[in-house]
Amino acid sequence: MFLYPFRTIWLKAGTDRRDLAEKIRQQTYLSDAGYRKSDNMTKIFYGLVNENEFVLENIGNKRIPQFFEGDIVGVGEETYVKIRMGALKHIRMYVLYGLLLLTGLIFWLRGLLGVDTVDANIMYAFTGIVIILFGYGYFFTMQFQRKLSPGIEFFRGLLSADRVSGDEVPAIFKR
Repeated sequence: MFLYPFRTIWLKAGTDRRDLAEKIRQQTYLSDAGYRKSDNMTKIFYGLVNENEFVLENIGNKRIPQFFEGDIVGVGEETYVKIRMGALKHIRMYVLYGLLLLTGLIFWLRGLLGVDTVDANIMYAFTGIVIILFGYGYFFTMQFQRKLSPGIEFFRGLLSADRVSGDEVPAIFKR
């Protein structure tokens, strides 16, 4: 989707939930461990990991997206991982950015159409602000789109899993 820096994917792994959580935990500084490294391995993520879910922020790999949230669902060897990748941590930040851009565009259009009598200097300032906001959003989203494929491949390799569509996941595992 154009200018939407979020994506959800499903992976199917052949191991149980505990093993998947451990593989992710080996790559993560755990926030509940007092910000300390548990070993001398290079860590890629910072966040929370348990056998049901994970919330991670990328701190060590510039080629993959910044934020990951996931649910580990399944029974026995039939385990699915739902991963939500994003350039922003929360979608509400994206909505706030969109509302700010929309408000600027409305003010700008009202001034151009002559609905409001606005000083020309203010119109030039708002034109610049709208252009900067749109440019930043476009750059931000295109950067996320470039990092999406490497992010998917990273998790496929880390979890030794195959990518599946949402239709292939049993309905009982979807929330």
